[in-house]
Amino acid sequence: MIRLRPSDYRDMPWKNGGGMTRELWREDAADPARPFLWRVSMADVASDGPFSAFAGFDRHIMTVKGEGMTLHGSPMGPIEVYPAFVPRRFSGDWPITARLRQGAITDFNLIVDRALTTSAMDCLAPDGPSRWAVPKGEVWFLHLASGRLGGGATAFNAGESLLLREGEVIDLPAPSGAAQLIRCRIGLAGALAPT
Repeated sequence: MIRLRPSDYRDMPWKNGGGMTRELWREDAADPARPFLWRVSMADVASDGPFSAFAGFDRHIMTVKGEGMTLHGSPMGPIEVYPAFVPRRFSGDWPITARLRQGAITDFNLIVDRALTTSAMDCLAPDGPSRWAVPKGEVWFLHLASGRLGGGATAFNAGESLLLREGEVIDLPAPSGAAQLIRCRIGLAGALAPT
């Protein structure tokens, strides 16, 4: 298990040069021609504009601050990235353009190579202590978007993340107040196990 704090994250320009993203974690692909196997990031979006293209990748996104945005360019129609902490999924092949609903937002993103992985993202509001075991063939990335779990020196604080690999077990303490915990599940060996 790896614990990450905001000082461990890396700021970098968007692929299309239109802004900056904060990369929380990335796993590189064996093929150097691929940009990565999977990546978790956050971005501040202050204006309408196009998303970077990621052909061959699946994208998961949710608003974590602000009033959200509408994504245009999906063959199924507009995608509402709203309300906060509700994940949406779309193809990196689609020519997506974002339109903000009411001012700047911060979003949370999981991008995966669909040929080599399966993936899911959800957001949980813990109401007590919990124990999770990562299934075989999976990697989990947990990010505490708001609130605090536990207390003292071992507390899991807002903005921090945990990376867990198959077979690892995590005991999360009860929250002190309301909390929002984002869970990204990346399957490296077929379908994700039911949870």
